[in-house]
Amino acid sequence: MTMASSSIGTVTLNPALDEAIAIGELVLGDTNRCSLDGLDPGGKGINASRVIHRLGRPTVAYGFAGGSTGQMLRERLRAEGLTLEFDEVDEPTRLNIMVYERDRLRRTRIYLPGASVTPVQAATLCRRLEQVEPGSLVIFGGSVPPGLPDTIYYECVSALRARGIRSIVDGSGAALKAVLAAKPLLIKPDVEEAEALLQRRLLDDAATLSAAEELRRLGPEYVVISQGAEGAIGVGPDGAWKVVPPSIRACSTVGSGDSMVAGIAIAFNEGSGFAEGLRLGTASGAATAMVSGTQLCDAQEVLRLLPGVIVRPL
Repeated sequence: MTMASSSIGTVTLNPALDEAIAIGELVLGDTNRCSLDGLDPGGKGINASRVIHRLGRPTVAYGFAGGSTGQMLRERLRAEGLTLEFDEVDEPTRLNIMVYERDRLRRTRIYLPGASVTPVQAATLCRRLEQVEPGSLVIFGGSVPPGLPDTIYYECVSALRARGIRSIVDGSGAALKAVLAAKPLLIKPDVEEAEALLQRRLLDDAATLSAAEELRRLGPEYVVISQGAEGAIGVGPDGAWKVVPPSIRACSTVGSGDSMVAGIAIAFNEGSGFAEGLRLGTASGAATAMVSGTQLCDAQEVLRLLPGVIVRPL
């Protein structure tokens, strides 16, 4: 199998069902009646697989699921046509709540810790990943569930790297800090995650570029720091780039970063280069921001936005 046609694997250790609800204004301590705005599979790696699939590329989603919510997660992903390599866990898959207040134009996210994963179950996942072909690309996304150490990404990425398999990591906190030494192909924190990692504010492009370069010196070959509506800054062996998305009317940012990772991964997997990955990733993220609730982009909208993405060297 050639690199251009190999499946992109995604690993989601702590998946979810994301329920989006809309309400005029949330009143704490009172009864609130709302409308359902969406109920979709969630988790950074899962979202990346969903976008990769929508953009017409092969992908395999690895992860864990449990209980009735886990069964619903599997069913919805299979209905979309995804290939799943999920292992069962004892506790139910978490349900996350996204609250949109129409009157205040405010969004609140309520996340549960997730189903516990035992070291034995993690070892089962590792054995599944041993079947991934050398030369492939695997995305690790999201938080670490209860029961697993913050070094789990480091361990997985190191094992894959020893077999010639590249990894992209979209995580945060202690897990992201630990994985740097495993030298993943790319990491993609947002500004807030990078600020937490480096313990300083990133108030402009110059500070963000400096942060990306510092993070790259700690191990990753490429670093992308996403800046929301302002775009992103990416650095790699061949230089640095600022990417600016086209002007859109944003409805929800849920899944936009995961969509960006999907576009970048496609470009690396097909050998079209980092700058083109930034372009496709930004178009994908913008297309996702245009749809409401927990929905993700569709391919036609990504292609429509693609020419409007500006990628310039720094």
